[in-house]
Amino acid sequence: MEGFYTLITGSSSGIGKALAIECAKRNMNLILTSRPSERLTSTVKEISTAFNVDVKSFAADLKDIDAPEKIYKWCKSQDLKVNYLINNAGTTGTFPFDKCDPSYLDSIIIVNMRALTLLTRYFLPDLKTYPGARILNIGSMSGFFPLPYKGVYAASKAYVHSFTRSLQAELKGTSVRVYLSAPNGVDSNPLTSERINKHKLVGRLVKMSTESYAIYTLNQVERGNSFHIPRFSNKLLFALSRILPDRIIIKLLKGEFSKELDSE
Repeated sequence: MEGFYTLITGSSSGIGKALAIECAKRNMNLILTSRPSERLTSTVKEISTAFNVDVKSFAADLKDIDAPEKIYKWCKSQDLKVNYLINNAGTTGTFPFDKCDPSYLDSIIIVNMRALTLLTRYFLPDLKTYPGARILNIGSMSGFFPLPYKGVYAASKAYVHSFTRSLQAELKGTSVRVYLSAPNGVDSNPLTSERINKHKLVGRLVKMSTESYAIYTLNQVERGNSFHIPRFSNKLLFALSRILPDRIIIKLLKGEFSKELDSE
């Protein structure tokens, strides 16, 4: 919509950048946010050069407690109308819990849960005044399972799933549609690729590029699918999670994710 903007967090690389490029292809003006870095500047330049859309950026580290409020206030100060909020930013890793640095655990909690929640809260009153407004929260297949060695990350994504589904119910009948995407094995950076490859056959079955994921996800949103899981293999894993006993699932997952430990 002319005069409106799509705001994407974590948009200087990986999934966020792929979503930004795909949104630009669909003629959406963009506000890109991520930690201060040259990658954010280069991403803005790349998209501005390639597509006939307006691209703005605001550098903010979502680990900072006041970052969500700063992002919102900056948009208001610039008179930027955000009618599409994509909460993509997230942090992850694979470690035995007792060996995790407390600051690392705190960063997962702050970025994956707190920042997403507060950004949604700040922008929602404005979103409700715009026709066809959307919120897209990027969850994870991890949110459906208890994951040894990734327990806090998996729990944070379970929060995203529960929060999003609750918000969908609350906002039914308003102008705001809320969407939840649950990807798995998206090849978003070299470290993620290394982790995926550790799973060998399973990794190959679930793996997908950031470009493919962005196209699939935005297509699902445009079709009005409020909850979507990319790839048949991931849908099958989701179905199995509803059938197999927890003790079997946890045993299998512990074996799988122990493979990632030496990749850190």
